[in-house]
Amino acid sequence: MKINLKTTALTIVGLLLVSAGCQDSLTTGTAAKSKETTISANCIVTFYLGEAAGYFSEQKHFLRPALGDICITALEPDGTFRWQLAGGAYESSGPAATAGQSPVAVIDRDIALAIITAFKVSTGYYTADSGEKLAQIRIDGKWYLPIKLPSTAATGAGITLFQSRNDGVIDFIRIYNAANSFTTARAYNMRWLNDAEAFVPTKIDIFRRTADEAEDTKILGIHYTGFSIP
Repeated sequence: MKINLKTTALTIVGLLLVSAGCQDSLTTGTAAKSKETTISANCIVTFYLGEAAGYFSEQKHFLRPALGDICITALEPDGTFRWQLAGGAYESSGPAATAGQSPVAVIDRDIALAIITAFKVSTGYYTADSGEKLAQIRIDGKWYLPIKLPSTAATGAGITLFQSRNDGVIDFIRIYNAANSFTTARAYNMRWLNDAEAFVPTKIDIFRRTADEAEDTKILGIHYTGFSIP
């Protein structure tokens, strides 16, 4: 199993500098936006590589659920990777020579959108009344009420929430794209964050299914180890 060990002083300083830049990019804008709460989260992300062993990555996530903004940074052996979705605009960067070969390169716009959508649900910005209620469907033996959110330029994709008919909890969300594939996020183990006055997930699993596949494939798991409000 391949594990990133980031214990040197240089690595720690580099991660702090990258995180500061990410935070600045989310706090730049109008006065109204600057008042929105930004959640800073440390996490360990496991990338599932098929038959191969998993790959672990230490990451920093900056999230602004009210606006649907997220910035992700990862300081990998090959260099610094960064993904940001803010105001509907998506951008990513990484070492040009190895960006396509690194396991973390699987992160894309849909995954970033899935993560921030899970936080919008847990913090109460998305609820069962946020969209159009569709016909009930049965998934893995459980009945769900799909809730289709309105399409906007900011999301750039179709988003559906799935509310359990047993307890009324939104169990998972799906991001649909033009290629008829979708990305699913399941958030677990909610924790009350006093400074944000909201619940946040401490674990998120991300799955993907392409148009020619019959089942979801788990591609990564996120374990949040700490939260703060900068």
